[in-house]
Amino acid sequence: MIKRALTLIVLIPALLLAQLKSQSNETSKNDEFISKRKLTALTYSTFIPGAGQFYLGHKIKGVFFTLTAFGSLVVTIVSQNNLVGGNERLENLEMQYVSTMNWERAEQIWQEMVRVKSDIDKDYKRRNLFLGITAGIWVANIIDVLFFTSDKGAGDIFGYNKSLFEIKSGNKE
Repeated sequence: MIKRALTLIVLIPALLLAQLKSQSNETSKNDEFISKRKLTALTYSTFIPGAGQFYLGHKIKGVFFTLTAFGSLVVTIVSQNNLVGGNERLENLEMQYVSTMNWERAEQIWQEMVRVKSDIDKDYKRRNLFLGITAGIWVANIIDVLFFTSDKGAGDIFGYNKSLFEIKSGNKE
């Protein structure tokens, strides 16, 4: 399922680029399905969720997508790390359990193995859940850039339009 989602994420920008190239140059900018700035925003959002929204002038939306995507990715990575560590701990406990000769100690090890196995199962579910959330945010981010985020125009990263700034500064002199 994850491979299919990643394949779609890679194919959507490629298909849109092919559609953009197939359009006639005679159409006006308002009639185009996707402008060059939108295509650039789509490319940015494909690699860094929220970067396309930020590029198009929707900074709060861009920061939201970036923080949620990377936050859920961090939880996924931590859960994977805990899963690997739990599996190593379980293997160690299994070796101790097999080699012990004391029944009381064997019972303690068994209880520890049950607890570690429960933690492993929780980490496995958490990892898969947040991996799905990360992929969902990524796809939602791309769909948002394509269909729901308008272009506020070119400006610098702080939202100032250079031509307006030059006009205002020129009038003051």
